[in-house]
Amino acid sequence: MRTGPIILFIIGFYLLLASYLYVMQRRLLYFPTRDHQTPHELGLAGVEEVVVKTKYTKRLLAWYAPAPKGRPTILYFHGNGGSLATRAGRLDFLRQQGYGVLMTTYRGYSGSSGTPAEYPIKMDALYFYHWLQAKGVAEGDIVLYGESLGTGVAIATALNHHPGAVILEAPYSAIVDVAASKYWWMPVRWLMKDRYESDKLIGRLSAPVFMVHGELDQVIPIRHAKKLFEAASQPKEAVWLHDADHNDLYSKGAFELISRFIERHL
Repeated sequence: MRTGPIILFIIGFYLLLASYLYVMQRRLLYFPTRDHQTPHELGLAGVEEVVVKTKYTKRLLAWYAPAPKGRPTILYFHGNGGSLATRAGRLDFLRQQGYGVLMTTYRGYSGSSGTPAEYPIKMDALYFYHWLQAKGVAEGDIVLYGESLGTGVAIATALNHHPGAVILEAPYSAIVDVAASKYWWMPVRWLMKDRYESDKLIGRLSAPVFMVHGELDQVIPIRHAKKLFEAASQPKEAVWLHDADHNDLYSKGAFELISRFIERHL
């Protein structure tokens, strides 16, 4: 049997697949839900929908509930799937604990215009950080909260700023690390555009950092979180929940740990 044509077919198929993954990579990374629901429609009293225009986004939405006097405000960056509406319960829970909340969305999510990509997402996040300051919230009263994908956004936002604390739920060292481990048979490190290399930034943060991650997490294996923790500067704390996965950290007591950390540092 002639092996030459078979080898050429395999090489051609591999290159075709690599080209497909390169072109489609952002669709494999971001899973926006475009459905738009307002806080009022979801019964969230005291929460207003904020609609802004930034340099990179014509229409960007967020939900805002001001903090009671003397209490911190959580600037929340969500994960790569779902919408603001799917996190309404979280926002309500955070408010019940006495925190203000500004829960932002990304381009293409929850009624916001545009398509998601790393650089504009991070620029939009900075806009909301300064938006809170313009509302009179002191930097030391801002808690940057990142969930999964949003941990990279929170870390980038904290860079060169002085928030009161940074909370990282199910974080990663770099998105490119996670992708390279899942697609080990592809030259991911050469091909990936949105890399979210948090491990290169976190050591420069001055704010206290708290990480919580599930040891059973198959979406972002815990080794990536531990690599990020090693790169972080003090003060830092981490809790690895032995019976938790990626999406059940709250039900395993993560928020109680997060709340105690916030209360100690703010």
